[in-house]
Amino acid sequence: MLEFDDMELMQLKFCMDQTKNQMSMGGEIRRHASIVEKVEAEMNRRREENGTYTREKILRDLEAQIKQLEGEI
Repeated sequence: MLEFDDMELMQLKFCMDQTKNQMSMGGEIRRHASIVEKVEAEMNRRREENGTYTREKILRDLEAQIKQLEGEI
């Protein structure tokens, strides 16, 4: 099983979106759709469990980074 962090998963989703129109044969189209479905399912699971990819999670992460930087000064 492959393990991706949140940013890697988001990058993979972006790449899949960019390559969708380049699929030409039936098998390619089905495999591409299957991969996209799995990536989206994992992103949705993370969103529901951890709030990943939500505005609130991004704000919490930024606040934590700011506090960490302030502690380094």
